[in-house]
Formats: sequence, structure tokens, C-alpha cells
Amino acid sequence: MIKVGCLGGTFDPVHSGHLELAKRVMKTFKLDEIWFIPAKDTPLKDRTCTPFSVRVNMLKIACKPYRKFKVCTIENELPTPSYTIQTVKELKKRYPEIQFHWIVGDDQVAQFNAWKSIDELLEMIQFIAVNRNHVEINDKRLWVISDLNRKESSTRVRSGYFNDCPKGVRNYILQNELYLEEVVYAHCSEKRAKHVLSMTQVCIHLAKCHHVSVHEAKMAGMLHDLCKEMNYDETLHLMNIYFKDKLHYSPSIYHSFTAIPWIKANMGYTNKKVLNAIFNHTICNSKSKLSKIVFIADKIDPGRGYDSQELYDLSCKDLKEGYQRVLRERDEYLIKEGRPVE
Repeated sequence: MIKVGCLGGTFDPVHSGHLELAKRVMKTFKLDEIWFIPAKDTPLKDRTCTPFSVRVNMLKIACKPYRKFKVCTIENELPTPSYTIQTVKELKKRYPEIQFHWIVGDDQVAQFNAWKSIDELLEMIQFIAVNRNHVEINDKRLWVISDLNRKESSTRVRSGYFNDCPKGVRNYILQNELYLEEVVYAHCSEKRAKHVLSMTQVCIHLAKCHHVSVHEAKMAGMLHDLCKEMNYDETLHLMNIYFKDKLHYSPSIYHSFTAIPWIKANMGYTNKKVLNAIFNHTICNSKSKLSKIVFIADKIDPGRGYDSQELYDLSCKDLKEGYQRVLRERDEYLIKEGRPVE
């Protein structure tokens, strides 16, 4: 009889930790295959998931290099809300020749009292508990395995650590602009996050007006202030490693520099046009259209609370003239405030 381990979850998104766990469970318990079973919805969670088809696409990309890893979409065919008991009954009905094992984390074990028909479920299928948090699990009905103490989690990925995913999944996330708003809110205060979302819409509109990639404009807008509220010690650490020649600038604009190594290292994003626009959105040293768009949008964002409609309209018609006007008004403001003109 074929022995299959079922790894259920939202997989929003799947990350490298999932794959390493699957490999370890398969080897430890001598399973023939691991089936990744994405949930259509999550009865015990209140967060809205990324569309099912998108999560399945990422799982297929992640599993492609592994012959014994499969993606099973059975939960998409079952009634909602989706409960494990329904899934297991349907699996056993469709595949009577397979001996299934259900893989769960210790956090799920702790919630067993909230599971639908948990006692019946434990009689139907062998559970494998992954003890991530080194807690005491005394239920003799469970097979227990310790975790690998890996740092990856879907929550961490959604906060911008896309490199915690396999390369193909990371690229899919970036190409499809997934989780960007969650990344912004993970690193910015409410006020700054609203500014970022608002100015990004300006970036997108200006990009359409001037035949610039909307995708690149959106990425640059969403990521331009990613390190604005970074801890100063961490900011200074990055400046000393990568940008010693920029330390003479005001610390208030260090974020436009430090964002570059952070984005490369953690998000795996290397688009030169976008990174150049982020780098230059405070010092205005780039002649590219995208850089001008991000600089303008950052300054004329309607959310800043002053009437910028004239500059908005001018920038839509003539990017060069709009840029020069915004730059001039920015410099005049800094001089008036007694602040250095960067």
C-alpha cells in the first residue's frame, strides 16, 4: 500500500521551510509521497487568503523539482467552509489503495478542541505532529517529530522576505505584485503606509501618461519608503557597509540608499530601473523617466494635505517641466525651512 503524507495549509505562500519539512517527514516515516493540499478557505483564521488558483500556481512551481511531491486541489471541489474531516473522507473514498497520514504543527494540535469531529478524525487517519515550539505533546495517537528550527513562515514572507521562498516562487510573487501592501504595512506606520499607497497611484497614473512600465512604477512607488522607519542603528550599519560616500547627506534621506541592499537581500528584487528610482527619489540624480515619476509622485501625493493639482496636471502633460517645477518648489521650501538642499 502506498503511504502518502498530506501537508495541508493555506500556503500563502509556500516557502522553503514547507519543502524542507516535507522532505524530513517523508524520510523519517518512510512515506512514498507528500501531497500538498491547499485550503480553499481557513475556518480558524480571519485573514482573507490570496486566491486559490494563485496559491496553487506557487505550489506547483515549488514542487516541480521534486518527483515525489504532488499538489492536490481536492479542497477546491468540496463545500465551504472547508474542514479536514471532509477532506480526509473524500481522499479515502477516492483513493482506497492509499494509506494517508495527516501532517500538522504543534500550534494546530493545541487547537484540536476547535476542530470539527476531531476524535473521529484521529480514528480515521494517522496524524504526524511537527513540534516546532518544543512543547509537550502527550497524545499517544500522534506520531511526533521535532522541527528543524527554521526561520521561514508565510507571515514573514508576506512582510517582504520573499527570499525565504524557492527562487521560482519568489519570482512569481514579484512578477505578479503579490503581498506588496502587506510588505508596506509591515515596515511602515499607518500614516506612512497611506502615503505610500497614495503616491503609488500617482506613480501609476504618470507612468501611463508617459509610456513607462506600470509594473515598474508600482514597484518603485510601493517600495520607496520601505526603510524610512528602520531602526537608526541598522540604518547606520547599512550605510557604513554600502554607502560611506553618502554619509554626508542628512540622515532623513538615508532610507533611499539603505532600501537597495535590503530589497536585494530580502526580497530578491534586482530590477535596475526600479532600484535606481528608489535610490534617487530624494537626491534627484537620475535622468530616467521612472526616477522623475517617483520623485514627483512622492512630493505631490494628494495625501500630503496641500493643493498639488496644478503640479499634478503639469506633470501629466510634460514630465520634464513637471519635474523641474517640483524640484524648484522643493528646494525653495528647504531653503525657507533652513534645511540643506540635497
